[in-house]
Amino acid sequence: MSTIVDTTTLLDLVGVSLVAAVGVTAAFSLAILGATRFSDLRRDGRAVEAAFFGVVTALALTACVGAIVYGIVEIQTK
Repeated sequence: MSTIVDTTTLLDLVGVSLVAAVGVTAAFSLAILGATRFSDLRRDGRAVEAAFFGVVTALALTACVGAIVYGIVEIQTK
């Protein structure tokens, strides 16, 4: 018996899309937070704290770019 809609694949797609959307949004939010804090702390002369938020910004942006590249690679291989 064939089905018109493969519900298992559809539910997998919805789950992965939800996780990706929330994850990328959270990572980009961390990048904005880190960049703002970095700027404020650097201006106040607090170098150690500024460096920490600089690292947070770099890691969050790396995660965003990685997710974008991963998505493009997945689209190309399908």
